[in-house]
Amino acid sequence: MKKIIITIVALTFISLTSCSSDSDNVSNSNPIETAKSYTHAVNELELLDEVNSYRVSVGLIPLQIIEHISHVSSQHNDYMIAVKNANHDGFSERKSNLKQVLCAVRVGENVAYGFNTSKATVSAWTTSPSHKANLEGDYSHFGASIKTDDAGRKYYTNMFIKK
Repeated sequence: MKKIIITIVALTFISLTSCSSDSDNVSNSNPIETAKSYTHAVNELELLDEVNSYRVSVGLIPLQIIEHISHVSSQHNDYMIAVKNANHDGFSERKSNLKQVLCAVRVGENVAYGFNTSKATVSAWTTSPSHKANLEGDYSHFGASIKTDDAGRKYYTNMFIKK
């Protein structure tokens, strides 16, 4: 009897803490990843503040930081530095990860390269229709990473989700 109760409690817990998406068929053949922690550098927090300041300036709500999103953003920066190119390669995998781990229903991404400040980066994003659409999108949470390559060039990844 005790085993049955433990099994029922475990199944109830799993069903209450798992997520699914009707719009995407995410394969469950891989083990479920757990959310990763991330320690933001000062310039990354400045970037997140700049994004939220911009959103508030156009009448939108500020977004909440989730460390796992910054962790995923950091991994993408590592990739961009390795290939020496700002890009969105592998976005579908990052999107699937955020949907699976954080129950995201919508995911967006902005990348940049070579800007010296967070303010300059966000300013550039506001002049690009696709980047601006992400800045102003219907999202609830975000994260970001800034990494510098060996030549001193900065790579930026800012990801957005709606839960």
